[in-house]
Amino acid sequence: MDRRCKSSRKGFTLIELLVVIAIIAILMAMLLPAIQKVREAANKMLCASNLKQLGIATHNYHADFDRLPAGYWGHTLQQQPLNPPVAGKMKGINPETAPFAFQGQLTGVLVALLPYVELDNVYKQLLDRPEDPNDGLDFGLRMWNQQGWYTVTSNRTWAQTKVKLFKCPSDTVEEPVTFGTFIVFHPAGLTFWGGYYGNPTGNTYGRSNYLGCMGTFGYAMQDSGGGGFITIQPYALYRGMMCNRSNLTLGQLSVKDGTANTLMFGETLGGKGVGDRDFACSWFAGAMCAYWGLGKGNIDPAINSDQAANWYKFGSRHATVVQFCFGDGSVRGLRYGTSGTWLSPDWWVLQQLAGINDGRFDDYSVLYD
Repeated sequence: MDRRCKSSRKGFTLIELLVVIAIIAILMAMLLPAIQKVREAANKMLCASNLKQLGIATHNYHADFDRLPAGYWGHTLQQQPLNPPVAGKMKGINPETAPFAFQGQLTGVLVALLPYVELDNVYKQLLDRPEDPNDGLDFGLRMWNQQGWYTVTSNRTWAQTKVKLFKCPSDTVEEPVTFGTFIVFHPAGLTFWGGYYGNPTGNTYGRSNYLGCMGTFGYAMQDSGGGGFITIQPYALYRGMMCNRSNLTLGQLSVKDGTANTLMFGETLGGKGVGDRDFACSWFAGAMCAYWGLGKGNIDPAINSDQAANWYKFGSRHATVVQFCFGDGSVRGLRYGTSGTWLSPDWWVLQQLAGINDGRFDDYSVLYD
């Protein structure tokens, strides 16, 4: 007798398979936002850690020199740039096609902090050149009419160094830019000037998402027309911690607005955050003003220039805040609010936090995260 049995093969029907795929797709759609939120939370914490380290480095610099580093080392206060002020405008200058009208070496604050963030080897290459000691960076201790750091070939080479500490992990700051990379920012009158290197040179420089805070408009000075300079009110009241050749101590900050109420470093994208990246910042760039408020990295400036990130603003790719290191070394996020709208309540609060001697203590909680 034949006892062999027929075996039946079992499997999924097409409908069952499609149902399983649909369920997996739904689960992935539910999980991806959660994963992205966790990733962004981690990036935000790492960004805060970077700013914290810059704050510690600045305090260590103060311990060595009994003063805070300047935002950047340009001309002296008696020597304004030759460019005439144009109220409310922003200007970009490419040194490869037109010379800078700024005097001084134009070295930014992050360069001075290199020895305090374990980059002493880079610092020494910029500072010390036995073959020509007059070319070494001096950080404002010599005369104002020095050559810019970028006029020395070896400086331009070392400026290409990529420094992880200077970059926010939420941003793709090292991506190619269409126009160039800023190496200096400077307010003159009510014009905020930015000097940048165009491409291909601009794409070679190491980038930074962090800049010192120079307040509303730095010293807010302009030519009086009679051979002197006058301060522009009320912006002069909101001078920041890190201006051109500023020479403050922590003690001076404590008796003014207080270190815990004064911005020291903040985030920037160095350009717009939507579409092809137009600009970025070199870690030589120095400091940024707070006049144009805080910018979001997910808004197109062509659609909403008040809210969008741009090269002349503090800004970030974080969803709700721009992170800052304060004078006491603490790191806090500031909400965007309406800080990009001139003279709005949020705008005034940002200027008070950016300034060192305005004497006002409005309710900062409207911007604190």
